[in-house]
Amino acid sequence: MYNDVNMMRRGAKVALLAVFAIVIIFAIIFVWRTVYFYNQIKKGGSADVSGAVHFTAGQNNSAVNLPAGSKINLVGSDSPRLGNASAKIIIVEFADFTCPFSKQEFPVVRELLAKYPDKINFVFRNFPLGDANHAGGKEASIAAVCANSQGKFWPFHDKIFQNQKNFTNTDLLSLAGQIGLNLESFSQCLESSAVKSKVEKDWADGVALGVTGTPSFFLNGEKVEGAIPLEAWEKVIGLVK
Repeated sequence: MYNDVNMMRRGAKVALLAVFAIVIIFAIIFVWRTVYFYNQIKKGGSADVSGAVHFTAGQNNSAVNLPAGSKINLVGSDSPRLGNASAKIIIVEFADFTCPFSKQEFPVVRELLAKYPDKINFVFRNFPLGDANHAGGKEASIAAVCANSQGKFWPFHDKIFQNQKNFTNTDLLSLAGQIGLNLESFSQCLESSAVKSKVEKDWADGVALGVTGTPSFFLNGEKVEGAIPLEAWEKVIGLVK
């Protein structure tokens, strides 16, 4: 009996130590992620994106046929934006409207911008993945550009993510009607080669910048991939003076 009690006590101690170790590991990971994001912002400084932030292409841009030394736009002149245009924190997102992880991050970004409208200059760029699991992504991106031409990109952006599916033009016309777009102009815009070229330019710039999946973010020019929790964003924003 005595040995059984001792064994039970030792087992309980081992279990408690294991739980404590797991908690410590998660705490270390959270602190590391926060410091990592903060350092990315600090390294980027407060770059001017009033026109376009440029990166110089390297030798590995064959996917978009960019010669070495050419300039790649991180921010286009007509890229949709929210927040403060002169903010120190500049976040550029490359997203696919049919990507579940982009959808997961959508309410996080919206809440972040609602809490810190003066601290962030947020820019959206299209990056339709184009595979069988993301059918309709390019069509949704084209539709979003068309909504932007009528001054309603962000309502359409939100509506698409709230109703995420493999979109057809019929689906997109329905969503456009729900936010009050001129459907005749919108329908014509969906067939515009110039609009399609804008989406393709976003995608090409993303590939040249090393984007391989969505969502991908650039914090003052430094790439951060994947869905980022609100708590991590807030920690970083709180550290930036």
